[in-house]
Amino acid sequence: MSVKNITIDHDNEGRRVDNFLFSNFKNIPKSKIYKVIRKGEVRVNSKRVKPHTKLSANDLIRIPPNLVNQDKVIDINTSKYAYLKDRVIYDDEDFLIYNKPSNYSVHSGTKNDHGLIDILRAVLKNNSLNLCHRLDKGTSGCLVIAKNQKFLGFFNKQLKRREVKKIYHAIVKDYISSEMLLDDIIDTRTKGSFKKVSFNKEGKEAKSILKPIKRLDSSSLIEIKILTGRTHQIRAQCENIKNNVANDNKYGCKDFNARLKQSGVKRLGLHSSEISFLDLENKRNTFVADYDDEFKKMLSYLNT
Repeated sequence: MSVKNITIDHDNEGRRVDNFLFSNFKNIPKSKIYKVIRKGEVRVNSKRVKPHTKLSANDLIRIPPNLVNQDKVIDINTSKYAYLKDRVIYDDEDFLIYNKPSNYSVHSGTKNDHGLIDILRAVLKNNSLNLCHRLDKGTSGCLVIAKNQKFLGFFNKQLKRREVKKIYHAIVKDYISSEMLLDDIIDTRTKGSFKKVSFNKEGKEAKSILKPIKRLDSSSLIEIKILTGRTHQIRAQCENIKNNVANDNKYGCKDFNARLKQSGVKRLGLHSSEISFLDLENKRNTFVADYDDEFKKMLSYLNT
């Protein structure tokens, strides 16, 4: 059992100790990391620290053996996922934009040993990749991935200030003929108990602007501009106004989903079409992700 010492570089200066360890030991539970910090096994410049202690460049952080030896290596068959390389929309020294496929969880979980971010780290041979935000498993489209901590922190600040602009496209039940503002209070705490968020005064503000793009057969292709970023916001709000998102097994309409089975398409009818944000030079960038073949097939089926 050996101790590991890491010298903090400029990319990681200013970070909290806990966040530094989370990103460097991605496969160890956070509860385990907090435990070793609390017991004084993690030290910076030979001194005990707290989880919120900020790191400085050239600090020497001691990683105890029980973290080093429990950091499991995720075995990923890169040849199996080689095709995912072709979905990179943009790539520079600070971030990349990825057209996420539907039915991929961005993180690992109880039902999958590795998530999309783990696969991309292996396929693109870059273990420094980190998600800047999340998309639901069934949602496809624009996903921003940081290549260094400086950009990750910069992007997160924009999220908090609501400076990141996101536009989704969705296939929904029935017709939406005019633009509408949905202004609700969504409580995400109920998700764990009932698997769905709820609408009640104990929640947080959730705002979306819906705009029709195309009228389909007893359905619509719509644009959604989200002004807040609550869990399941679009899907829950569409259910609430009875314009359920296509093939949504959680917030969807059973009759509409049953009809869609005839198309042979199983994917969720929700796509992150466009994202806009500032880069490290304070230049606004806008990126667009094309529909995949299954989304196009669903549109074609409902257009007849």
